[in-house]
Amino acid sequence: MRQAMLASFAAVIAAVGTLSASISTAQQPQQAKPLQFEVATIRPGNPQLGVESSTSVGGPGGLFRMVNVPLKQWVEMGLSVRDYALKAPSWLDTSRFDLDARPPTNQRAAPEMMKALLIERFGLKWHEELQTVSGYELVTDKKVLVQPSSLLERLKGVHGSSSGPTLIGGTNMSMSDFAGALGEALGRPVVDATHLPGGFDIKLMWRPNNDATVAEWQRHGMDPDNLPDSVFTAVREQLGLRLQSAKVPSNVIVVDHMNSQPTAN
Repeated sequence: MRQAMLASFAAVIAAVGTLSASISTAQQPQQAKPLQFEVATIRPGNPQLGVESSTSVGGPGGLFRMVNVPLKQWVEMGLSVRDYALKAPSWLDTSRFDLDARPPTNQRAAPEMMKALLIERFGLKWHEELQTVSGYELVTDKKVLVQPSSLLERLKGVHGSSSGPTLIGGTNMSMSDFAGALGEALGRPVVDATHLPGGFDIKLMWRPNNDATVAEWQRHGMDPDNLPDSVFTAVREQLGLRLQSAKVPSNVIVVDHMNSQPTAN
């Protein structure tokens, strides 16, 4: 995903003369070949349909299919980048394609395969830069409730974390790490502005926003109805911290070039 560094050793080779001839090419390090789909068929989608899907059929080595998916999502998948961190031409939002692809035997479809496909078939080129984007700052509220980790945990260097769709937990967790976990949950960058040093024992939970997850929790003896409705409320009520909207620095992928049509199947 990153640009390669190129260097010239012509002067050195000239100085050592025939010494270079005695070095076997078999001794030179070789770059691993990127994972690629064995077969990939791309067809135009239907912009009027408004329905999109992606599925894997048959497990490892089985067919990977995307139907009517905008090219912007292809790029987000291939470069493993969230929507806020991708700067791309607007037409990628409306240009839709279908994909039938088969990964190598015993391999599942992976972002690396999608990236290789976009480079080969659409001529994708990009670079990364630091930009200011819309996100959040994590700050202290009126009364900090989050508990510092114990002296024993700090002395032993004990660390641990867990996360899910509506929970974040951690042992001896720094505020910067906690801010990163909040960013994953929110799909937006979060920076630590609490100025709280050291590690903390964190347990943050909020109510799932879909009935299926609520029912699953209830089957396991949990009572989600007593939890806050959002992560914003949970952070304030359970930890005495607060999330406030802010412009924050973030690494951003900028698409430099991409063809509107793929090369032939």
